Amino acid sequence: MVYNRTMSEPADCIFCKIAKGEIPSSLIFEDDVCMAFMDIFPVKAGHCLLIPKKHYTNMFDVDPEVVAHLGRRLAELTRKVNAAFKPDGVLNIVANGVGAGQEVPHLHIHVIPRNEGDEFRFQFPKNYRDEMAPREDLDRLARLIGES
Repeated sequence: MVYNRTMSEPADCIFCKIAKGEIPSSLIFEDDVCMAFMDIFPVKAGHCLLIPKKHYTNMFDVDPEVVAHLGRRLAELTRKVNAAFKPDGVLNIVANGVGAGQEVPHLHIHVIPRNEGDEFRFQFPKNYRDEMAPREDLDRLARLIGES
């Protein structure tokens, strides 16, 4: 199944349907604000998702209180995945918008156990550390972000 890469209305949102119980999921935990369940297209055994039950497209429109709650539950879920699979590490990923690779237009956080040498890759280009950015450029960009 491939999801449309355009941002759909909540009525068409697969994660809203999962949160409402209209579509089954392999539930890990849930509370009034969020739920964690297994990804149906895992890149690796143990790949799961954490979502808010209320529809938010991504981090651009989510309520700060919801993010705080998700952060606490994300730490818990990450520890649980680590304890269950004993990987070399656990990757947490949030894609915000189609340009970042977001395919389902409902805020979700991937939690993926990782082992050195596994097939799944999330890495920076090989030459990204070849040249350090000039401090004046970093300072200018920090001001730009801070003032936005």
